[in-house]
Amino acid sequence: MDIRSALRQYFRIYLKGAESRDLQDDTPLLSSGIIDSIGVVGLIDFIENKFDIEFMPRELNRDSLETIERIHEAIERKLAGKEARRTP
Repeated sequence: MDIRSALRQYFRIYLKGAESRDLQDDTPLLSSGIIDSIGVVGLIDFIENKFDIEFMPRELNRDSLETIERIHEAIERKLAGKEARRTP
């Protein structure tokens, strides 16, 4: 499962229904109120467990969590860094 698909699946479960059908990669999540601060905690927990990565608090902010596209980019950066550390 690719990153975007995993994120969409998470939001389908999180939103439980109609709202998730309209969710696009560029839909504002925080500024529109789709997710709140408690939702962000759950989202980060999901991401870290699903992709076996750990974000430092300074790596995530409102901007990086605003859309599925930006979350995807943050995950890809983290995975690339993880892979670079493993490659001799």
